[in-house]
Amino acid sequence: MSYGARIHALSEKYRQFFADDTPGQILAIICPYTFPMDYAAHGFADRGLDTWDFDREIKAYMEWCVGRHRAFMRHTKGLDNDYVPAMNVNLGYGVHSAYFTGANVRFGTETSWTRPWLADWSKLNDLKQDPDTLWFGRILEAYDHLADLCDGDYALSAFANAGPGDMANAIRGDDLFTDLYDHPDEVHALMDKCADAFIWLEESIRARIGTVVSGEVTANVWFPGRAPYLSEDFNDLISVEQYEAFGVVHTQRVLDHFGGAYIHHHAKGAHVHARIARLRHLTMLEQSLDPNCSPPIDRLESLLDMHAGLPLMIRCHARDVYRRIEALKRGRVVIMLNVDSLDEGRDVMRFIRGHSVI
Repeated sequence: MSYGARIHALSEKYRQFFADDTPGQILAIICPYTFPMDYAAHGFADRGLDTWDFDREIKAYMEWCVGRHRAFMRHTKGLDNDYVPAMNVNLGYGVHSAYFTGANVRFGTETSWTRPWLADWSKLNDLKQDPDTLWFGRILEAYDHLADLCDGDYALSAFANAGPGDMANAIRGDDLFTDLYDHPDEVHALMDKCADAFIWLEESIRARIGTVVSGEVTANVWFPGRAPYLSEDFNDLISVEQYEAFGVVHTQRVLDHFGGAYIHHHAKGAHVHARIARLRHLTMLEQSLDPNCSPPIDRLESLLDMHAGLPLMIRCHARDVYRRIEALKRGRVVIMLNVDSLDEGRDVMRFIRGHSVI
């Protein structure tokens, strides 16, 4: 795949960011998730996932997604922004385990679900990688169509995949929390299968889409090597001791396989953040927002101390940047930046550039 000038320029900027561990490097991403936009005015009105017939419309859905992304890029053209334009396949959370289990997926407006597939442990050995599984095939079909539609204006990005704990939770349901005590061996066996499934899907996707300027794009950040997206939300809901006993070994195996990773978790898991940050080969760690939890921007000093130089991603509003700029300068930080208008975006980006060393 041949990519355009913007992607090449940003890949070089991120290459410098990862190569140099000097504190004070602050990059900021204003993306479709953080910028309010009337897509209907651009011909791409909002549609819920539950309005699509994915038996017939998977390609049409990807065309709609690409159209909206291109509308965003036109509308924000000229905005100074560290956003690497990229597309992946987003079909909601249910698909993140259904590609392995073959479970039926139910769609809502913004996400999807499955019922727990592993109702009792006697079915565990039936859980096998099968390339004929419906959603495995659809994910690859969707990526193939993204590649067909691409003219170099966006990168093909890693699947935002469930880590071993998250996938096990989806497959077993919330019984998994008591299984940590009652069925620890079975939990390990399930998470081991989930780690294998994660690697299987990611390698299958990468074989189709290749690299991006000799690297990989995840969460709209360019990485110099492999950096699959792992969601580790399940581990936010268990103790540090349980994470050490169950989460670390299986997540670490995924990181060891790829030699790098981007891990997403939430402020609810502040108690496990330090342990996640010590995983070998971790390339970037995001702590996202949670209701009724102190936002990461207000705990930057302690988070950066835990990171010991590891790049951090957080999400905050432009107004938070002004009041916390001195704390941001203590580490290497990528901000997923909420702004309310293009003017606010221009102003805060000028402010960031005036304080960042990159």
